[in-house]
Amino acid sequence: MFTGLVEEVGTIEQITSNLDGLRISVNAEKVMEGLKVDDSVSCSGICLTVIDMNISSFTVQLVEETLNRTTAKNWKNDSAINLERALLPSSRMGGHFVQGHIDCTSKITDIKMTDESAIFSFTLPGTYQKYIVEKGSICLDGISLTVASINNKEFSIAVIPHTIEATNWKNSKVGDLANLEVDIISKYVENLMDKK
Repeated sequence: MFTGLVEEVGTIEQITSNLDGLRISVNAEKVMEGLKVDDSVSCSGICLTVIDMNISSFTVQLVEETLNRTTAKNWKNDSAINLERALLPSSRMGGHFVQGHIDCTSKITDIKMTDESAIFSFTLPGTYQKYIVEKGSICLDGISLTVASINNKEFSIAVIPHTIEATNWKNSKVGDLANLEVDIISKYVENLMDKK
């Protein structure tokens, strides 16, 4: 479980193909503190398990399902990814409940920059449209955000300059894909209502 508050931007150090998919090593600093093998790390929103590590990097394994559903298939050496360690019971809950289980990807359709914020617009994925509501929580690339507006084709979020600078979104452009996780609470509510 994560909060969607990015701790740092890490860099892909090495990508190796194997029979199970891809093995990826990530160079990091802050998230290395207290990290150990078997811990979960959110890598641009994807919950991945640390399988190996050294003093300056950790390694994760990505299977075919993860590669098919996320932007990870497009990662290259030196790609910048958002990182967050798993939530501890004693942690503050500053974002929203994020599982790191990516539902789909969504394409950036527009970016409007102002002095106080940026408005990012994204394609509205049909299957998940019912879970995306105005003023509701959404997670994009591991960042906990609030939906500012929505129509039948796209949704928009307002992002403060600090968030842009503290994440890999400072390099984002129209046409880029983002890992999208809808708010899990809406899925649970739907499931409960379907069983009545």
